[in-house]
Amino acid sequence: MKKLLLVTAIIIGSIGTAQADVFSEAVKTGANAGAAEYCLDRHAGDNKSKWRLLKVKTTKAYGDLNKEERTKALIARKAAEDGEYLGDKLDGKRCNSLRKMMYVKY
Repeated sequence: MKKLLLVTAIIIGSIGTAQADVFSEAVKTGANAGAAEYCLDRHAGDNKSKWRLLKVKTTKAYGDLNKEERTKALIARKAAEDGEYLGDKLDGKRCNSLRKMMYVKY
């Protein structure tokens, strides 16, 4: 019984670590870079110039990551370029919200 509890604790601990890694700053940076590209191409509307600026800034932030962080961020970036931002679908409303958040951050 004690062995089972110990194994369960180890599994839960490793899952918690994996989930925390999914939302690391590097992964968010990659997702932001991908979302900037996706939203510029599909949902920019009257905000094309703002999205272009955000695309440049987020791409630079992505490029500034070290090799290990950039590797982790690449998956989130590619997913966002395909319309999925950290597990959520990117639509016009979500892109508008992200634009405001990224404008403050970058």
